[in-house]
Amino acid sequence: MNSQQKKYIRRWFWSGAILIFLMVVVGGITRLTDSGLSMSDWNLIMGTFPPMNEAEWMAVFGRYKEFPQYQQLNMGMSLAEFKEIFFWEYLHRLLGRMIGFVFLIPFAFFWIRGYFNAKTLRRAWILFGLGALQGAMGWIMVKSGLVNVPYVSHYRLAAHLILAMLLFSFCIWYALDLYENDPTKKSLNVQSLRRWSVGLIVLFIFQVIWGAFTAGLDAGYIYNTFPMMNGEWIPQNGWNLQPLIANFVENPGTVQWTHRILGTLLGLVALGLWWKSDNSDVSNLTKQKARILLGMILTQYVLGILTIITNAEILIAVVHQAGAFLVLFFWIWYYHDLKSNWASV
Repeated sequence: MNSQQKKYIRRWFWSGAILIFLMVVVGGITRLTDSGLSMSDWNLIMGTFPPMNEAEWMAVFGRYKEFPQYQQLNMGMSLAEFKEIFFWEYLHRLLGRMIGFVFLIPFAFFWIRGYFNAKTLRRAWILFGLGALQGAMGWIMVKSGLVNVPYVSHYRLAAHLILAMLLFSFCIWYALDLYENDPTKKSLNVQSLRRWSVGLIVLFIFQVIWGAFTAGLDAGYIYNTFPMMNGEWIPQNGWNLQPLIANFVENPGTVQWTHRILGTLLGLVALGLWWKSDNSDVSNLTKQKARILLGMILTQYVLGILTIITNAEILIAVVHQAGAFLVLFFWIWYYHDLKSNWASV
């Protein structure tokens, strides 16, 4: 694979990451506006086009009325109001289809023209598989809100978000791998930084999962004070469920409390990683990346506080969700640079 071919494939991976990021932003708006259940069918081809006339709109609206969200929450909703929530779910699905086209058309071109080596082809197939799984997971999530209870499963919401992050991460990592390595870089033994970095990303994954639980259970609309939760450090009704462990995944107050604790721990670990990096024998660029990562994590922490105290105001909550992907990006950016320098052990 020559440098020109690498450049085109690298741009392809970057475009995928950018589109996934945009889809996550729209997905956040879709969730916060309760728009996700407005499209009760999944038609891969026909669903590409929205209703084109009044009769088609009435048919889609009539279909929506058959499901719990309308019957239990939105009874009496007007067609104009329905069109508002339909827009966000339609845009979310349209972006998903666009990602499919952006993947498949260049993939076919690169494959036919022989741009791929064995490693890159294997990686492209991994992205294809993850993309298909993500599309299926999105529909499985929506289906959970079309039966009896007009809310999607917060477990499926978390799985949907984690899959999006996995796709986003692979696109970025694969793109970074296609840049030319600096031959002047020296090999360093930075195993301590490696352990701190892995520890941070593991904690971050748990934080994202509990963030999805917080969103899925509407736990951001309660205990809207900080640092205490309506005058208490631990929610008063946080341990009502049995068995006790169920409170950590089912009780909205305890889920929000867990999200707060994990966020605080993540900030402390990020401070530790920054301090270790700044006092290690790594390049100034790597140290700067650690500072940027710390800054993004602290910014995300502040955004989380603002989301809570504003009762999950849509703009702030969406920026907070997008911020999680920026944290992930800066971690990959840092860790990829670190990995290219450490010594084999």
